[in-house]
Amino acid sequence: MLIIATVLTAVFPIVVTVAASYDLLTMQIPNRFPAALAIAFLALALLTGLPLPALGIHVLAGLGLLIGTFALFAFGYLGGGDAKLASAIALWLGIEQALPFLVLTALFGGALSLTVLAFRSIPLPGFMLGWPPALRLHEKGAGVPYGVALAAAALMVFPETPWFAAFARL
Repeated sequence: MLIIATVLTAVFPIVVTVAASYDLLTMQIPNRFPAALAIAFLALALLTGLPLPALGIHVLAGLGLLIGTFALFAFGYLGGGDAKLASAIALWLGIEQALPFLVLTALFGGALSLTVLAFRSIPLPGFMLGWPPALRLHEKGAGVPYGVALAAAALMVFPETPWFAAFARL
């Protein structure tokens, strides 16, 4: 059981990192990444006997962020994949780490946006001209791979969670 819990805990940083990389390369976050996070969280919660009220709080954190991020999506400020990924991350982090996650996401997102704008303001280097990810990222008016900011914030906050604390004690 301990090995399974360890593997399930490791799913979080792995999936978050892969989702960010995928977003950077394709400007999309497929549903399989938030779904994998949600399934792994629920399996870990059941395996470790997370009390039902605590599970409910985690679910409320995820749903609350889903509502907020879908509002941003509806107004065109955030991609749908970003909204779902943020919600799945909040499911793992719970209420306790939601605010630090959101603050760090805003900071990293601002830095990422400025970096992308700076990248778009210069001519694309010749060695990048045939590389589709660079062309997409360089395209003026295109979105920003916000999954990168979400992942950076999530990975900064994750060590403060009980899940990581249990993982680190091994």
